Amino acid sequence: MATNSELDKIRCNPINEGLGAFCHLFESTRSELGVASASSTAQIVFSTAIAAAGDLGILYGRVDSNQLDLASAIPLVEQVVKNEPDAPTSNDVDIWQAVFELVARTNPATPPTACEKILSDTPLRSSSASQRGIEQTHNEVDQRILEELTGRVHYDVGGFYERYFEGKAWTNNGRDIYEESRAQYTEGRWSGWPQPPTQSRFFEWFMKFQDTVFSRLRRRYYTSANKVLRGSEADRKLNIFLTPADVALPDGEHDWSNVLVIGEHKQNPDEDGSAKTLVQLAGYAREVFGSQPERRFVPGFTIYGSLMRLWVFDRSGPYNSEKFDIHKEPERFVKVLAGYVTMSDAELGLNTFIKRDDNGKYIVTRDVRISLEDKPIASTKAIVCRGTTCYRGRRSDSTEWEYVVKFAWPSDKRQREGELLKLAKERGVTGIAVWFNHEQITIDGGPDTISHFRRDMKFRTPRKLSSKASWVDGSAESSRAYSKTSLGGRSGSGGTHLMGLGLGASSATTSSSGQKRKRDKRLDGDIRLKRSKSDGSHANGTNVRFKEGELDAIGAHSFQETVIDSLADCRNEWRRDNVDSIQGAGADSLTDCESETYGNRVHYCLVTSPAGRPLHEYQSVRELLEALRDAIRGHRSLLEDGKILHRDVSENNIIITELPAEGAPKGRLIDLDLAKELDSMPSGARHRTGTMQFMAIEVLEGKGHTYRHDLESFFYVFVWTCIRYGYKGTGKQKPIKVPKTNILRGWYTGIYTEIARNKVGDMGKNRFENIIVEFAPKFENLKPLARELRSTLFPIRDGDIFTGTFHDRDIMYDGVIDAFSRAIDRLGEEEQTIA
Repeated sequence: MATNSELDKIRCNPINEGLGAFCHLFESTRSELGVASASSTAQIVFSTAIAAAGDLGILYGRVDSNQLDLASAIPLVEQVVKNEPDAPTSNDVDIWQAVFELVARTNPATPPTACEKILSDTPLRSSSASQRGIEQTHNEVDQRILEELTGRVHYDVGGFYERYFEGKAWTNNGRDIYEESRAQYTEGRWSGWPQPPTQSRFFEWFMKFQDTVFSRLRRRYYTSANKVLRGSEADRKLNIFLTPADVALPDGEHDWSNVLVIGEHKQNPDEDGSAKTLVQLAGYAREVFGSQPERRFVPGFTIYGSLMRLWVFDRSGPYNSEKFDIHKEPERFVKVLAGYVTMSDAELGLNTFIKRDDNGKYIVTRDVRISLEDKPIASTKAIVCRGTTCYRGRRSDSTEWEYVVKFAWPSDKRQREGELLKLAKERGVTGIAVWFNHEQITIDGGPDTISHFRRDMKFRTPRKLSSKASWVDGSAESSRAYSKTSLGGRSGSGGTHLMGLGLGASSATTSSSGQKRKRDKRLDGDIRLKRSKSDGSHANGTNVRFKEGELDAIGAHSFQETVIDSLADCRNEWRRDNVDSIQGAGADSLTDCESETYGNRVHYCLVTSPAGRPLHEYQSVRELLEALRDAIRGHRSLLEDGKILHRDVSENNIIITELPAEGAPKGRLIDLDLAKELDSMPSGARHRTGTMQFMAIEVLEGKGHTYRHDLESFFYVFVWTCIRYGYKGTGKQKPIKVPKTNILRGWYTGIYTEIARNKVGDMGKNRFENIIVEFAPKFENLKPLARELRSTLFPIRDGDIFTGTFHDRDIMYDGVIDAFSRAIDRLGEEEQTIA
């Protein structure tokens, strides 16, 4: 569809007989080649004449001043040939529209930033959320977990025991239990302690000890070391765990949804502190967060030999206490175990903001009671992330789901999503979630924030993890390969940190406020990150450059993080590289150059309307396409009317509207946690996470985020949906949500630059056919739409696909939206034919 300015040009420039000579030349060429008149005539004649270097090729060679892929001019030729001789201006609009599109593809403008000012994007960090279903193999998930925890693990936190186990309402009860247990302690050791403490013998001793000491309490420790717990797609077993004693356990099974405290036992004390042990415990925490999406944090403990550590996993990462010997400190051992058993639900990390009664779960906000559906419509399975969880909600006097109730842990430096939604509502944005209320959650009278959890404790520099994390096959070669992958977290530009497995060693100590008291020294300056220039085309190779042998030398010992010495150095370096660039580079936020020890997150509850279903719960192909199209329209309104860029388009952030009114959007864009006002400055947040399979190529390469990248993400959501879903009701023995092949694994496996290269290759015309051949049976007729969207988003420039951003937003917005609308119309025509 032509824009108003383009329509003015059309009216002022009638074609009349101006193309007569060309039509005559084209017809004579067709006759000479012996090509019969058909719908494909233009393509055959055009390509044959070019190959023969005939007059037609010469004619268009004069137009080819920018190495035009001549096949892209075929739509224009087709429109010219269709021009009626007796009505020479009958299809002027169609011809000129083809001209405009050809010009845009031939010589696109230099891509701009999405913002008026050149701003730096907060760097991306990967998480384990991309692995789902059968993809959650231990090797792949454990690798992602380690990357997720990089630089976020704190050992030997001062004041941990006092913070969580002293001065509580149940502390005296723990002391009484210890006094009762002293009969089990003789000659400086616990009676019956096995030597050696193998796993089976330790469990036997532990269960007998529990029966003697904790028999009257309402919770109980169990072990499932030899049996997978229910509720997990990753088939994980759990060493030791605490759960309510009255939970029904048919056939002796346990469920992750009931786990309150996680534990791990090892015979060898030397395994304390190993990366393998950390990831194993973190895998348990990930399962708890995944099966209990409202969970605020997860307590845990490890026992290696007779050495015990206490752990907490929250949305900013894990931290632990100083280790102690359970034989040398028997009172502490008993008080810890008794403490977990007697703690309140809030102290164990449950979300008591959500109330429960005989009718189910509910919240009260703005004096309105909103009942929650039992299961969430969206949740995130990862540890260090925003922990987004969404439920459908309804008023107590209604049977219709009318709200979406969202819980999330955004950075305290980001503008609240509720504030952005209110602003969007005031600015008349359509097609997105509509604000009803938002509030910061308080639990037991205190703010539910990471800094509040970690108050009154002393945090040192994040722990460097050992390079012995080669559990994939146990070989040194595997360890090196794993190290290389782990290095690649975000190889962006503009002061970006090289994220390895933790920070460099430092004696700096940090208070619970998270502020560093002593600045890290600048590390070896030979390790540099090379910035990728914003030339509008995809990058070649990775953005990280090392001297030969340098990477292996780093990976063989420990990983150091390249840090910027001062805020001024970081700002000046960023300015030097970006002041002349029209597309902002993906630099770290400036405040991150002088790092805090951990990022503070704030627990928020947001209520919006209308309610909706997850995208994969579409009830027809038409509904799916309408939902995607209308969500894209909502994205456009958010950008143009609201002056806000979304920056986090994914499968979970699009909903199908329940019972939309006539003319209302069938689908809506939700989740503005990472959205940004166009004229705002960097938030100062340390990182932002995203779902890698939906990230745009240039975002993965470290370039500034524009509207075009969100449109690319919509396209990936469409392709992903067509491959992963659409088998229900086909009669095939195939589980829903399981990909037919691993063809999309390259979209979320490996480092960012590897994923970007995979997507560049897959978006090429030939390899893209290998992608869409995997469309599910229900989506077989959507392959033409997929091809049209790919052509719109990835036009040819300089002989390769163009991944940059057009100045004129209408080119891609109109192209994508119109493509969906035409596909919907075709569905209607097919339905009428069938009827």
